[in-house]
Amino acid sequence: MGMIGNIVRVSQNELNTFLENSELFENKIYSEENYDAEWNLDLDKSWEGIQYLLTGKGMAELEEPNILTRAFFSFQILDEEQDLGYGPAQYLTSEQVTETNSELQKLDIDKLKNKVSGTDMIEKGIYPEIWTESEALEFLFDNFKDFLDFYKKASENNEAILSFIN
Repeated sequence: MGMIGNIVRVSQNELNTFLENSELFENKIYSEENYDAEWNLDLDKSWEGIQYLLTGKGMAELEEPNILTRAFFSFQILDEEQDLGYGPAQYLTSEQVTETNSELQKLDIDKLKNKVSGTDMIEKGIYPEIWTESEALEFLFDNFKDFLDFYKKASENNEAILSFIN
């Protein structure tokens, strides 16, 4: 399967309950009927590519994020003890989502497309290291657009976001 990135929209109240009891989050994301829920976005294997679009760096070079770059890796951990496959979930509060969304929506996709180098991504070891293949960047930008839309919706609904890799 490999490493799959997911982001989930929840109300701020729901986030608060997960912060008190992270098992409730695990129950939510792993219940059968939630697999295709509209509050769950499966980024497939594009998650590190998305991180690269936001920062020019991969996971190995992660540093304390700013308002824009915290969109996937916020450095705010739901529960240090919880492992959802590749570590614990990270989150942004509804207020932080709104701030981050306004930065995300300023991004110029066409500029990014012209700037991105599949070769650079491979050199930096950006998972899953397919970036010089013909469809790879199209796959990345399709997922990135979904990611931006997902953030926009969360912001409009005043929702919090959790992200995790499994």
